[in-house]
Amino acid sequence: MSLAAQSSRRVMLIPPLFDEMNRMRKMLVDVMRALETLEVGSIMPDLPGTNESLVPLELVTLTDWQKAVETCAQQHDISHIASFRGSAVTVTNLRQADHWIFSPIKGATILRTMLRTRVAADKESGQATSLAELTALAGSGPIELAGNILGSRLFTELNAAEIPDFINQRVVRLESDNKPGDGQIPGSALWLRAEPDDDPAMSSAIARDIASWLEQ
Repeated sequence: MSLAAQSSRRVMLIPPLFDEMNRMRKMLVDVMRALETLEVGSIMPDLPGTNESLVPLELVTLTDWQKAVETCAQQHDISHIASFRGSAVTVTNLRQADHWIFSPIKGATILRTMLRTRVAADKESGQATSLAELTALAGSGPIELAGNILGSRLFTELNAAEIPDFINQRVVRLESDNKPGDGQIPGSALWLRAEPDDDPAMSSAIARDIASWLEQ
């Protein structure tokens, strides 16, 4: 998706991963529309294996995502990247870019949440599984977690993926989050909602913060 304002200021948004992407996509589209009113152009690509991509997710690796994000930024000549939550681990190839990062989490945190969801679902269906058993299973072949089929390499790479630290970065968190950061945004943790939702005030605040960051 692309909203290109008549402005030299442009940013590429990288959506969260897996279920968090579904819960936050409406909010991110609202951010792009708000950026347009602030005369900021934006683009939000689909990662391989997600949304309109024709590549099966189980064949995708974290390395594929990192290369795809890098290629997209180069093709569109974009040097400012805004990543959300787990997608921070997909932008590591863009070391020279300027990065705006919202509430970043490492890969192992993403997987732990998905594994716990699988354990709970298995329990409801009368199966007894553990995090250790599922982790071992993921190391030998594709595994279904929270409706997503992950290949063993993607699982392994994500499990080792740390939050990147860039020379030029701004880390933004919710006001309710006490982790270290460079700024705070009022709003709610949409990624924790049971269903996709939006927060117009938060979307507007994120857009204003990104626009201000682009001016620095």
